[in-house]
Amino acid sequence: EITQRSKTLGCFGEMLSSLLSELARGLVRDGEGATKVIEITVEEAKTLRDARRVAYAVANSNLVKTAFFGGDPNWGRIISAAGSVGIDLPVEQVRLSFEEVPIFAGGKGICGREEELAGIMKQAEIRVRIGLGMGCRSWTVCTSDLSFDYVKINAHYHT
Repeated sequence: EITQRSKTLGCFGEMLSSLLSELARGLVRDGEGATKVIEITVEEAKTLRDARRVAYAVANSNLVKTAFFGGDPNWGRIISAAGSVGIDLPVEQVRLSFEEVPIFAGGKGICGREEELAGIMKQAEIRVRIGLGMGCRSWTVCTSDLSFDYVKINAHYHT
């Protein structure tokens, strides 16, 4: 039995969180026409609400999703989606990386890592980190790319 005073409560909570996270990834992986799972973590937001809004704006952007399907590490689409939520986002403080490879910082794209990024963009699962440089709140969300198959499946679906 696990109670609030149990020494195993913390361990159970971590295991449950891990299980639910993996189930969520499975749902994304099995999505219509999905070829990639993209984990987007927004860090250093001023509020939890800001972190969540930026994460979902990026995750739900069709331009971001199609860039991932096409293998294009398009930082402009991600920064644009992040800036679309209506918070005062100091772009010169924003940092963006794919799998720990920095792609944007100081208000501009980072060159010289194209070969590494090309390899990352071929992966079935890609981790994206967006540091806002405004606080200490964070939020993580998983999404998929948007493929030709997604369009085909939904174009032929009739109600």
